[in-house]
Amino acid sequence: MADSSIRIDPGNGSVEEGRAARAVVTARGVWTAVRRHRVILFGTMALCVLAGVIFILLSTPDYQATASVEVEDVPAGAAGSASAQRPQAPSDNEALMQTELEVLRSRSLAEDVARELALIGNRTLFDAMKVKRPERGSASLSQRQVETEAVIRLLRDNLKVELPGKSRVIRISFTSADPVLSARVANSYADSLIRADLKRGFESGVQARRFLLGELDGARRDLERAERDLAVYAARMGSSEDAQSARPASSAGTSATRLAQLNAFRAQATADRIAAQKRWESARLSSVETLPEVLNNGAMQQLMAQRAQARAELVQQRQFRKAAHPEMREAHARLEALDDQAQVMANTIRASLKEQYDVAIHGEKQIEAEISDVERAALAERGRGVQMSILERTVDTYRLLHDSLLQRYRDMASQAGFQAGRIQPLDRAAVPSRPSSPDIGSTMLLASLGGLALGLLLVGARHVFDDAVTSADTLAERANLPLLGTVPATDRPVVETFVPIASSLLLASSAGLPRSILVTSAQEGEGKSSTVHALALALAKLDRRVLVIDGDMRRPRQRSLFAVTPERGISEVMTGQAKADEVIVASGVPGVSLLLSGAIPPNPAELLSTAALDVLLAGVQDQYDTVLIDAPPILGQPDTSLLAAKAQTTVLVVEWGRNHHGGLRVAVDRLRRAGGAIVGAVLTKQEGRAFEYDYHRGG
Repeated sequence: MADSSIRIDPGNGSVEEGRAARAVVTARGVWTAVRRHRVILFGTMALCVLAGVIFILLSTPDYQATASVEVEDVPAGAAGSASAQRPQAPSDNEALMQTELEVLRSRSLAEDVARELALIGNRTLFDAMKVKRPERGSASLSQRQVETEAVIRLLRDNLKVELPGKSRVIRISFTSADPVLSARVANSYADSLIRADLKRGFESGVQARRFLLGELDGARRDLERAERDLAVYAARMGSSEDAQSARPASSAGTSATRLAQLNAFRAQATADRIAAQKRWESARLSSVETLPEVLNNGAMQQLMAQRAQARAELVQQRQFRKAAHPEMREAHARLEALDDQAQVMANTIRASLKEQYDVAIHGEKQIEAEISDVERAALAERGRGVQMSILERTVDTYRLLHDSLLQRYRDMASQAGFQAGRIQPLDRAAVPSRPSSPDIGSTMLLASLGGLALGLLLVGARHVFDDAVTSADTLAERANLPLLGTVPATDRPVVETFVPIASSLLLASSAGLPRSILVTSAQEGEGKSSTVHALALALAKLDRRVLVIDGDMRRPRQRSLFAVTPERGISEVMTGQAKADEVIVASGVPGVSLLLSGAIPPNPAELLSTAALDVLLAGVQDQYDTVLIDAPPILGQPDTSLLAAKAQTTVLVVEWGRNHHGGLRVAVDRLRRAGGAIVGAVLTKQEGRAFEYDYHRGG
């Protein structure tokens, strides 16, 4: 059961192996591209190094002198003791140092240095900078103004200020061709910065004292006005309080107690008004005779009893008399009189309910008015107290401000002229003994690295835009040919390398190994003859009988490869001077026979165009498993086209990295137009792994 819970997922391992394999292939491809175009890489690096050497030889040596100053954490011209100063935050410190750096780069400081060293009016600075001194003015500027602008520009352009890390030390450097002038300018900048800081501190102290004096006068006037307002208000409120104290004690009372009593009365009055309102609303909307006040009234009850009795008598008499009878009219009149009396009494009772409601409303309004009067009086009393407190606090505030400003002014006046500057000298600039530029080491290193980077860039561009055949993919893309195999770049091909290629030829057709195979190339020197030689030996190792025909009658190579020197060959057979059996010789390798070129004819194409070649191939094919024909290059000569039409299949030899899209496509098209059946290509002189199969690609 425990084993059944374990799951093994090989997918991740396969993905990682695939990525590693692709990374290795990519690295090998890069290394191959660099090796292939190493001449471009090394040539570019050599040119860049040479340019660096020329730059060093032609450059004028410059000398850099450096002075340094320290910026202390004491505000220049600040008043007050050191214990009263607040510590600065890191952001304030950074802002302070950046401010000092900008002061060093300012135009005003450059003008101070130019005046101190008397650089305006002589050629010292211009000669040190290898710059021509202005000799005339321009437009609206005089010659001296133009020279002044040039001097200031040279000082600011060649000044370098640095802030090492987060320190408070500023390095001031100046560079020129004169080491003495560089030291003088650097020291002058440091001195001018210190003087400018002291000047700013003194001027800020004077301005601060002047400002404090004005603030002190304003605070004194504000204090006097506040004290005067308090006295006037206290006097006015004092007379009002005396008038209030003369009232009888019985009529007096605190505002809070009176408000509590009135609020209780208002609650009772509100309740009475609501009750009266309900009674009146009921009386106004209901019938008069059904009102409880009417029904509960004694007189109304007696009147209603009389009316009921009169109505009963009228009903009784109606049984015996007609309506015109005097007694019937009298009974009707009495009943109507009783009804009128009841209606009048009911209306009177309802009017009394309305009057009670109006009285309740009036009483509630009177109590609310009384409450409003008491509240206004209480607010007025509270406002007088608040106003008095405000005036007293105003007086205290102005008195405290006045005393503080007065003490600050006394401290500043006592310390005037004794405040130290913020910037202190640290190191004086010495006359440099060696030039600072050009830096030979840095220049050569930069030239080497630049040459390497530029060379790699050129190699990459050459590799990207290079359409030479270097792999099975490029071979299929540019020539639409399958790859039979690759041969590494060696002095002499190894036979074992061609065994896989020979095995591929065994499967080249449905009948197995083709009876005749033409081996050619697009250009000279691609290794076609060596391929024929090694392929014959490889087929012999596979127990195949092979006849090698050297069909390149212009430049035969097979006799030197097999180390045989027959006197006659294929040219004699084609001209009828000999038979094939007479000129075929043994190669010294079991299973391999040779039919070499023989005498070189004046026009090989004329011999190959005759029917003698067909007769030759038909006569030897039954004696051998296959016939390998070494043909001339396809481009430039018509021989190969004639041979391709006679052979059963054709193998194209392509040199790695040499054949490009145009020439290779022309060669393939020419072979196919001639009737040659190209079975594939062999990639020779390979400098890298041109054909690799990735088991993890595409699943």
